[in-house]
Amino acid sequence: MILDNAINLITTGFCVFCAQLLLMRRRDTEVYLPLALLFLFKAVATGTDVLAQTYDPENLGILFRVSVLVGGLEIASPFLFWAYVRALTSEGPTERIRKWGYHIAPMLFVLLAFWSLLLLPADFQETDLPQDDPRLLGYLLIVLAVLMADFVFKAMIATYVYLTVRRLIAYRARLKEVFASTENRELNWIWAILACVAFYLCVSVAFTIAVVTGVFAENLFETHLQTLDSLALLVVFWVIGIWGLRQRPGMSRQSVVVETPPDEPMARKYEKSALDADRLQRIASKIETAMSKDLLYRDPNLSLWDLAKHIGVTGHYVSQALNTQLNKSFFDLVNGWRIKDAIEQLTTTDETILVIAYDVGFNSRSAFYKAFKRETGKTPSDLRK
Repeated sequence: MILDNAINLITTGFCVFCAQLLLMRRRDTEVYLPLALLFLFKAVATGTDVLAQTYDPENLGILFRVSVLVGGLEIASPFLFWAYVRALTSEGPTERIRKWGYHIAPMLFVLLAFWSLLLLPADFQETDLPQDDPRLLGYLLIVLAVLMADFVFKAMIATYVYLTVRRLIAYRARLKEVFASTENRELNWIWAILACVAFYLCVSVAFTIAVVTGVFAENLFETHLQTLDSLALLVVFWVIGIWGLRQRPGMSRQSVVVETPPDEPMARKYEKSALDADRLQRIASKIETAMSKDLLYRDPNLSLWDLAKHIGVTGHYVSQALNTQLNKSFFDLVNGWRIKDAIEQLTTTDETILVIAYDVGFNSRSAFYKAFKRETGKTPSDLRK
């Protein structure tokens, strides 16, 4: 109990610290507000629970009831994390969340079912209840409600993990349409968080099923599981805080409007475009010239918007020319030119591989090796053997 409360106190303090820093930000407030609320709700819920465990360990007094009321704030955590990722990966202003009812209804159900614990009498003891005790039916109904709330909440977590994964996959694909170097924008830390949450969810579901089916009694592992649960949540919130405080929106520059989903056929995607085939071909030629003569690909921070500005057209027109005339994404085009330049330098100069990697526009050695292997099937070192 003491160790568990100590871990929860650390979590509370850290979450308060992160929430304060996020709420004080003046830029990209629509991105950081869900994350700030996530930390704030966790801090209030965990802090109140520590007070209840310390001063009302038998769960008979007012502190227990306050902790139950405040603990309901954590039900919004999966939604808030998804909303944060959604805002973080949006282009331009954050999109409005539609169909709020689909998000509010399950949270409200879980909240009300969880709050059924408040209906327990203050002097209620769950052990050794006689079968003719009139309170037994009410107690069983409350247990059933809490159990249903637990399963629905786990289903909510799984749903928001799925929605977040789908969002990140679409975001990663979009990055390659806009940026030549994506390694610092891919939000890999969020993928790690999702993997940990998915593992935690599987273990939690298995434990709940084992308790319900009577495979083992919950109190057999109760103390150790509470401590491990508190420690796991501390680590998860610590990682979210460390990375979330310094993470900037990946599409922080001027957005490139995509009028239809990227998986639609090109003919339908650009059917309303004002460009004819001849003009698209001229834009494609300007793109090739910008790469072959102006060596624009050597800019390590090159984006679709920079290329569009360089050749004097809109970003949407550049995207259309890439997709319909060159049949390449912006990422593949630029990195193709970078690898072509690197191959020439590797075979004609004595410069080190790292110098060449930076010279042709890569931000890191690992990104260079990965792109080189993808383009040629070999490593730069293999080429020099």
